Amino acid sequence: MASLFFLTVEAVPAQAKPLLVGAASSLSEPLQDLAPGFVAALKVPAPSFNFAASGVLLQQIHRGAPIDVFVSAGEKQMDWLQKAGLLVVGSRRVIAGNQLVLVVPSRSPLHSLRFQGLNSMAIRRIAIGDSSVPAGDYGRQTLAYYGLSEAVKAKLVPLGSVRAVAIAVAAGDVDAGIIYKSDAQNVRNLRIVALAPEASHTPIRYSAAVIAASRQPKVASAYLGSLTTAQASQVFRRYGLLPLPAAAKR
Repeated sequence: MASLFFLTVEAVPAQAKPLLVGAASSLSEPLQDLAPGFVAALKVPAPSFNFAASGVLLQQIHRGAPIDVFVSAGEKQMDWLQKAGLLVVGSRRVIAGNQLVLVVPSRSPLHSLRFQGLNSMAIRRIAIGDSSVPAGDYGRQTLAYYGLSEAVKAKLVPLGSVRAVAIAVAAGDVDAGIIYKSDAQNVRNLRIVALAPEASHTPIRYSAAVIAASRQPKVASAYLGSLTTAQASQVFRRYGLLPLPAAAKR
């Protein structure tokens, strides 16, 4: 497993402390799955994870939370931190992509629902990420693409994470929801009824970077390297994410 990483074990401090990784909630399963390989290869403590909406994590970093690595589901959060000088220069990279889907509860009779039908009288409540959630931004872009922004405005139920949206739909608390395809795959009792066209929203890319205030930049950099390997891509794919070609990474 040591070949997974671009830094050698000797390059990492012998008494490294656990990294704190602040990551988008939609990455909870794959990042936890990848952690043991990172630990085994570099002989470091297991990273601690803080999974939340990317906008929430941005605010935590801005306020001085001791986060070593940030993995965002939206580029604008990473752009903001970069412009503020809060990222290690040159550490930022894209690690994966995703797709946006419309979902309903698996037992719902709305199996033929499409985005265009969200203004139907049969649809009363639509869960979507709030302003801190990149999936909510992508969802609103898609609604605008279909000319539905005003028509469905009163139906929208904004929630604090894409996973919260998925759970609300699965529980039947709402009629439909707009989430990532990976969350639809990893939350039970959901049915995907439509895939948002790529042209309907900005590309969904997960960016990762080392936070400038990290006390363990070498370990954090090694961790970032572990997220861009072929093995990591296989794990991302298994959880419904889209590994990106090398040309898309920066």
